[in-house]
Amino acid sequence: MNRQIKNKITRLEISPIQKVLISFLILILIGTLLLSMPFSTHNGIGIIDALFTSTSAVCVTGLIVKDTQSDFTIAGKIIILILIQFGGLGIMTFSIALLALMGGGLSIKWGFTFESMYSELNKLPVLNLLIRIVLYTISIELLTAIILFTQFYGHYSLIEAIGHSVFHAVSAFCNAGFSTFSDNLAGFGENYIIIITISIAVIIGGLGFIVLNEISFTPKTNIKKFFSNLSIHTKVVLATTSILVLSGMTGIIFLEWNYNLSEMNIGQKFLTSFFHSITCRTAGFNTIDIGTLRQSTLSLMTGLMLIGGSPGSIAGGIKTTTITVIVALIIAKFRGYSQVVLWGRALNKETIDRSTTLIILSMLFVFISTFLILAFHDFDMHNSFLSAMFEVISAFGTVGLSMGITENLTSEGKLLICIVMFIGRLGPLTMLMALNSRKKKVNIKFPEEQIMIG
Repeated sequence: MNRQIKNKITRLEISPIQKVLISFLILILIGTLLLSMPFSTHNGIGIIDALFTSTSAVCVTGLIVKDTQSDFTIAGKIIILILIQFGGLGIMTFSIALLALMGGGLSIKWGFTFESMYSELNKLPVLNLLIRIVLYTISIELLTAIILFTQFYGHYSLIEAIGHSVFHAVSAFCNAGFSTFSDNLAGFGENYIIIITISIAVIIGGLGFIVLNEISFTPKTNIKKFFSNLSIHTKVVLATTSILVLSGMTGIIFLEWNYNLSEMNIGQKFLTSFFHSITCRTAGFNTIDIGTLRQSTLSLMTGLMLIGGSPGSIAGGIKTTTITVIVALIIAKFRGYSQVVLWGRALNKETIDRSTTLIILSMLFVFISTFLILAFHDFDMHNSFLSAMFEVISAFGTVGLSMGITENLTSEGKLLICIVMFIGRLGPLTMLMALNSRKKKVNIKFPEEQIMIG
């Protein structure tokens, strides 16, 4: 009898990766409950809107159906801020870090799970890495808040300036895109200090903690030697991030020079383009109305949003390393190489297979979600397809930018976007790992055959 009970418990055992998913769901539900309370809003909020806001905060997306500044009380804003912080760093990060600080141990299973989510590129013990993650976060957010405070103080009272500074520092580093201003950062588009500070915080948050750790402890005798001492992962992240920022900025300047940027001086044009090239990949802050941008610019931004940030970071999207692997694979095929090589090192088959699978799953998920949004909604606006796809990719990439259809979504549409944000935050591969964590690998091999392709 006891053996039967043990067998049943074993079958019901929840894997660490499943516990992470459940923890995120629990945090979203707790946030929904708290935001539904009378003390969180001025005029009340529906349960669907509370769920949407909580999901957007926990998944560090930034899509909103209620104005953060006018609809939520101070208590509501604090709740949103806490949800962003916990959701940004991840439930498992906080729980294991707390365990480390209390002197507890870490099981082998949890250790492997953490490494699989943050990649197996770091040689530090897991608990040491977690402590550094917390220290990096506190240091960067504190410095960002101090710089922002010097700009907000004078426009607002002391308490208000502190509140705005802390909220935007956390939202920027966590790549959330939430703002305590109704027009987001449009009122500060000409303030170079605010825009550059938030841009740097967003970039750092999107690099990933493993990259930050490696950069911090790599000898910096000269730039060439410093770069050569970095791992392939860090090289790919830094190079791809730089290329995406510069290409995105160049594209926005070229496409909007005589349109949305026409009345700005040259310095302001470059600053605005630089800022949106960074934030449209995962952060969601904006200084201009996204709905007024040209279709070509919006198409460029959808590509940047889909790519997102880097693995092991707070950012969403398919990740910079994934797109680099796919590009390198295509180049290798054109050149007739049998291996995919980056900086003199060949990538293993598993990395290539995971990247290809992630791209396919992501594109399929985005297509199906866009189809469902269009199938169940009749948007009274031009370019409905682009608007719907932009909204879905923004949710999937945890960006938070919108062409203005978020508030027009029905309850079903909001629930669908909640699912897109949740899967986008955790990643399609993580979801598959959770669903298949109890299944054994099948090593049966079948006879090979060929079919015509292309």
